[in-house]
Amino acid sequence: MRNGFIISIFCCSSQLFANDSLLIPKLFQKLLYKQQLETNFFKQGSFESYRQHHNSRDFKADNNIFFTALITYTLQNLQALLTEDEKIVTDTIINRARKSYSYYKNTAGRLSYNFWPKDDKPVFFPNDIILSRFSKKLALPDDLDDSGLILASLSLPDSIAKKAHQVMQEFVNGNKHSIKNTKTKYKNFKAYSTWYGKKMPIDFDFGVHCNILSFVNHYKLNWSKADSATYLLILSMIDDQMIFQNPKFISPYYANSAVLLYHLARLMSTNKMIELESRKPILIAAAKKLFYETDVYLEKVVLLNSLLKWNADITHYGFNATNASNKLYLSDFVYYHGHLFAHLNSPIKTLASSLPQTEFKWFSSAFNDCLLLEYLILKYRKPKNDH
Repeated sequence: MRNGFIISIFCCSSQLFANDSLLIPKLFQKLLYKQQLETNFFKQGSFESYRQHHNSRDFKADNNIFFTALITYTLQNLQALLTEDEKIVTDTIINRARKSYSYYKNTAGRLSYNFWPKDDKPVFFPNDIILSRFSKKLALPDDLDDSGLILASLSLPDSIAKKAHQVMQEFVNGNKHSIKNTKTKYKNFKAYSTWYGKKMPIDFDFGVHCNILSFVNHYKLNWSKADSATYLLILSMIDDQMIFQNPKFISPYYANSAVLLYHLARLMSTNKMIELESRKPILIAAAKKLFYETDVYLEKVVLLNSLLKWNADITHYGFNATNASNKLYLSDFVYYHGHLFAHLNSPIKTLASSLPQTEFKWFSSAFNDCLLLEYLILKYRKPKNDH
């Protein structure tokens, strides 16, 4: 598959592209070549990812499933805008990725997935000499974020999707435990926790909440009380300006205003929700402001993707995707990161998030390629009647 067939579809010139849209076949080819064909440290069908501790120059190989799930989910949502040849390649990438999910699936049969592989001896922070020693005691439970993304990209039968949704209802604030690490105003929302683990403290994350509701909308499931509560919490945090004033507090695993806007745009693309639609002008204005304030190319791409999903006019933005493609692999933009102890109660969470020594950042060059690919397809292939 890597040889003649793909080359015949995507033969790319080494010269600079005169038209940004001509980057599309090159990015598809990059994704194909970056996907793992054999199982070693990185599982077959997955994409490589690397982890950085604070601002260390040392990047550790990290075999999480998160970025693979994101790539699969993104490509699946672009299918309607692809050419027939691109659909063949996309199907190949998606089918390979789906095979990798089995390594991360809950071993007890529950419809949930873990950030790291569920091997015979699961590893906590793989390739970290110190933290990996605590794998047995500190192994993370499955999380609703990876699970929601993976489940949404599996094309499940409705009955299985409903069952997975039903399982999620057990991990809601106030069900058996109550959240202790958020603002008093938000403590009474019966919204989803980030974690499936029954011993794990209840933890809210704005980005995770958007991904869960995207899964629910993707399968057109009937909203539960937890879905409605999660939605109301999202609206409250938007109205309180928290996604701009303190994104790290409400979203410890994404922690960036541009990324949170992207999550909202992605959620809003799954279904028309009146309350979010009424706030769209504010969100668009915020995304435009952030676009002009940042010099980080990948952050600009994320913001442009959001604006395109909202059908905003970006004609006069003068963004050069060819230049951006040369700067996709710098570590100046973090899509996903976290802090040790950020899931604990408020004083510890606040302290942990302020200490750079507790911070970890995750990167995936393949996901960066996918973000730029998404921008180009949304810009050049968006149906005219959507504008």
